[in-house]
Amino acid sequence: MAKRMAKRAKVPEDAVAVAFTFNNLFTMVVFGIVEDIAKLIPSVGDLIEMAISLVSFYWHRVVLVTDRHVYIYRDLPFHRPGEQLHVFERGPGLVTIGSPKTGWWSKFIRRGQLTFSDGTVVYHGILWIKRARYVAQEGNIPPNSAV
Repeated sequence: MAKRMAKRAKVPEDAVAVAFTFNNLFTMVVFGIVEDIAKLIPSVGDLIEMAISLVSFYWHRVVLVTDRHVYIYRDLPFHRPGEQLHVFERGPGLVTIGSPKTGWWSKFIRRGQLTFSDGTVVYHGILWIKRARYVAQEGNIPPNSAV
């Protein structure tokens, strides 16, 4: 999926990971949880998820990790990368995952929070956060390291 997203974004680098996130916590809670739960509904879940995605794409962000950089794009319908919002060079300390807050509720609801070294924050849904963890892991590896 990462390679396909890099091709759509016309990035001439080898893609490693991709995560579909939200631009703020409120939209992640409202739309992200509904999208995640819709995935669990047999037969109509995919249709519900697609409908919600079409309504909420304005608040979606695509985080793409390549062999050299981490890109954040505004999302367009059907997971098409739109405007490029940020470019970061991969490296140690680039991105952290989770909440710096100490309360259990904040840690739970923000466990998919990706915070970049410049202060940029995006939020991944709380149920299926493997992609967000992988983005954080890969984003913190120096460029052109073992992929």
